[in-house]
Amino acid sequence: MKYLNLGCGQHFSQEKVWTNLDFVSTGEGVIAHNLLAGIPFPDHTFNLVYHSHVLEHFTKLDGLKFLKECYRVLKKDGIIRIAIPDLERIAKTYLQTLEIGVEDEENQKIRANYDWIMLEMYDQTVRNHGGGEMAKFLFQETIINEEFVFERIGEEGKAIRQYFLESPKNTTPRKRTLKSLFYSALRRINPFKKSRQAVIESQIGKFRLQGEVHQWMYDRYSLNYILKSIGFDKIIIRDASNSYCTEWDTYNLDQKNGQTRKPDSLFIEAIKN
Repeated sequence: MKYLNLGCGQHFSQEKVWTNLDFVSTGEGVIAHNLLAGIPFPDHTFNLVYHSHVLEHFTKLDGLKFLKECYRVLKKDGIIRIAIPDLERIAKTYLQTLEIGVEDEENQKIRANYDWIMLEMYDQTVRNHGGGEMAKFLFQETIINEEFVFERIGEEGKAIRQYFLESPKNTTPRKRTLKSLFYSALRRINPFKKSRQAVIESQIGKFRLQGEVHQWMYDRYSLNYILKSIGFDKIIIRDASNSYCTEWDTYNLDQKNGQTRKPDSLFIEAIKN
């Protein structure tokens, strides 16, 4: 059996059946490759192709091309397994939180829940710097709705929060960074008054092309339609541990020790005809 994990990040299996790819190598044996250039393997190579929270980082058109590439490299009767942020669940949670908030305007915890679900919908689409407003939310001294947030984003969110809490506090920040000194110098040079804005625009453009932002969202209806149009069959919604692949839960990719790694996910599988 040959399995392929695309955009694996830090979450991959080193068992021999697996081939792992990411934009940069994130560990021993992880192949560095830009998936916008296609999947670098011949037709009919793999029994299973898996990617988690990768598809939404492509534009709608590039996402379709990517899924067609997944189909191409799968063997007949091969499995595709996809985990993505679930637009349907996010939208339903938003509407529920909105209704509760309107009825109980003074409830600060409900307000915090509303603020968080708005971040889930928009922050990773509109952000112009790493981590965006989600990071600011997780790095507050106190999060009054921790249970709600971690129910949404799971163990990864807890790990980010723990990292912040355990990091030494910098009590003596530098008043003037090298960047601020650079911009001060630019302001004193009359011909380059607009250079600061040009630098900012360049930095934002570079960040938004690096792959962190979300380019599209999916739900069970839209993704089912796309998979069918490509030629996939037997499309089914899964949870973190169930799969056409009978040994799936042993690889600890979507869950570990009974805990789902990304609880906000839609898990969907299909078979190549």
